[in-house]
Amino acid sequence: MRYLLLLLLLLPSLVVAEITPDKSPFDSRVRVIDYNRMDVVKLSTFYGVSTHVQFADNELIKDVAIGDDQAWSIVPRGNHLFIKPKARKADTNVTVVTDKRVYNFALVVAPRSTKDSTAWKDPNLVYGVSFRYPEEEAAKLAAEQAAKAKSDETKRRFNSIKSKFAKTTKDGAEDYVGQKEIPLERQNYDYWMAGSAEISPTAARDDGRFTYLAFSNNRDMPAVYSVDAAGKEALINTNVEGNTIVIHRVVALLRLRKGDAVVCIRNDAFNYDGGADNSAGTIAPDIERVIKEKQ
Repeated sequence: MRYLLLLLLLLPSLVVAEITPDKSPFDSRVRVIDYNRMDVVKLSTFYGVSTHVQFADNELIKDVAIGDDQAWSIVPRGNHLFIKPKARKADTNVTVVTDKRVYNFALVVAPRSTKDSTAWKDPNLVYGVSFRYPEEEAAKLAAEQAAKAKSDETKRRFNSIKSKFAKTTKDGAEDYVGQKEIPLERQNYDYWMAGSAEISPTAARDDGRFTYLAFSNNRDMPAVYSVDAAGKEALINTNVEGNTIVIHRVVALLRLRKGDAVVCIRNDAFNYDGGADNSAGTIAPDIERVIKEKQ
C-alpha cells in the first residue's frame, strides 16, 4: 500500500515534467535542445527581455496559439519566433505549428525584482534557443552514405570496364582473344570513302578487331556511326588516341557526321565470318553491352 501511495504521489511530477534546453558552453543564456514531439520545452525569461526561438531552416511557422495573449508579445517570422513578456506575473503556455512539426512551450517569468538592474543578466534566463533534429540528421547521413557508396561502386565499375577496354588496345599486349597485336603489314587497308573533305580521315585500316581512322591536324574529328543493311545508323563505341579514332569493332559500312558534314566509309574486304567474337556487343568477352529501354 505504501508503494502504491508513493507511486501515486510521483505521477503528477512525472506528468508535468518540462524539458529545459541545454546551456551553450559560450553563454548559458543561449540554448540548444533535441526535438521531441512529446516534450514541453520550458523557456525562462524576464519582464522586458526578448527570447528568440529558431526552428529548422526549411521550416515555416503556420500558426501560434498562446494561453495569455494579453501578457505576452509573440512575433513569428519565417522559421523564427520572438517572445517577450509584457507583465510581471505572466506564466503561460504556447503552441507553435509549423509546416513540418508541432512544438509546445511553457513560458515562465523569472521571479526577480524589476528594480534589480542585473536581473536581465541572470544565467538561468533563455535569450535564444534552437532545435536539433536527431532523427532527420541520422536519415540524412544514411542517405548521403548510401549515395556515396553507390557513386563509389559506379566509379569502381567504370574504372574496371575502362581498364579492360584499355587492355585490348595496349601496344604489344595480349588481347582477350589471346592474340598479339597484328603487324601493320598484315592489317586490312582496303577501304573506300566519299564525302565532306573537312571530316574525311587521311587513312583507314583494321586489324580484325578494331578499326582505325587517322586524321590530319587540321581536320575535325566527327561522330562515328555503323550502318546496317537497311541503312539504319547506330552510334558506335570509340576512343581517341592522338590523331586516330579507334573504333571498338570492324564493320562493313561506317558513316561519319559533324554538323552538316557527312562521310561514308566502306570496308571492301569485310568478312562476315571473320574477326573476333563480338556477340556480347563489345571487344572484351567479360563485358556485355546492354541497351536499356526507356522507363
